[in-house]
Amino acid sequence: MDRTSTYTFKLICFFLFSIQSVWAGGSKKKEETSALKKQIYNLHKVDEETSSIPYLERYLDLSQNELYFKLLYAKALLYRNDLSVPRPDEPAEDRINKAKLIQKNYNLSSKLFQENVLHLEKVRPRDPNLGRWYYLWAFSEWFSDNKEKSIKLFQKAVKLDYRLTESYYNIASLYESLGQWQDASLYWRKFEKAEKELEEED
Repeated sequence: MDRTSTYTFKLICFFLFSIQSVWAGGSKKKEETSALKKQIYNLHKVDEETSSIPYLERYLDLSQNELYFKLLYAKALLYRNDLSVPRPDEPAEDRINKAKLIQKNYNLSSKLFQENVLHLEKVRPRDPNLGRWYYLWAFSEWFSDNKEKSIKLFQKAVKLDYRLTESYYNIASLYESLGQWQDASLYWRKFEKAEKELEEED
């Protein structure tokens, strides 16, 4: 074999080895994402959203454009229960730091909901779960202390899905917390009427 043939042979071998490595890496990634998906679904089925957070974070590292899993991540952050709640008997600095962590968590949840619910509405305007995602987004804004925005999102949620009657209840509660008693009274009545209609429908 002459020098040119030897060089060509080495190039072909290197090329084939590279393809094999890429294929093996892709196969390994596919296996990992599949295992993560299964773990995430199983945890959400039994309302273990908090436990699913590290799996969701790893999954989104591997598959950054997965809209549905970004929404699941936002939901998991909203339902998160592993953050320490500030206690009156502890030092002020500890209370402040704990409150900041909780606020940061809800802010991230609301940011993820905003980006991905709006994107979902754009690409799948007839998605049957769109109203439910708006409903959860509204809670994340409420917990982020964006009450006016939360009210608008609850209104949109129940408009998209009339079965989300608790939206009226939440709106009434929000208006009460803002001292807007007339608006609160209006939504208490809407809640009672919507609940009655749902009962009659069943």
